[in-house]
Amino acid sequence: MNKVSLADYYPLIKETLDRGGTFSLTITGTSMYPFIVGGRDKVTLSPLPEKLKKNDLPLYRRDNGAFVLHRIVKVCKDGTYICCGDHQWQLEKGLRRDQMIGLATEYVRKGKRLTNSNVIYRIYRTVWTWLLRYRWVFFAIYQKLYNIRKKSRK
Repeated sequence: MNKVSLADYYPLIKETLDRGGTFSLTITGTSMYPFIVGGRDKVTLSPLPEKLKKNDLPLYRRDNGAFVLHRIVKVCKDGTYICCGDHQWQLEKGLRRDQMIGLATEYVRKGKRLTNSNVIYRIYRTVWTWLLRYRWVFFAIYQKLYNIRKKSRK
């Protein structure tokens, strides 16, 4: 399978979303693990709603040109957003509305389709955002268990 840069698709994504359509793509990277596994799972982007909310999952473009799909963990009074990947605990502050491209509204995860209205997903994203400052503990425990399991297989 040939990989194409998201930057190459950006004009098509923007045109499609500007016309009210949706655009599906396979996600790469690990920043949204465990919810989205890079190379396996897909998201469908929809046009941005009038207001983005906490727990929304927008695709945005950093000022350096990098495309990122991270969860909004706070909407600030000045209209900017603070985002963080589900597999991270470092906050990305000061994101502006003009950097936002589209909102993830549908997911194909392990071959199963989910939408933002799915109750289990809504619980997951709310709890995972609440646990933001403690995520590093989960990741440390997971890594220790993974290493123990790996050693026991040898």
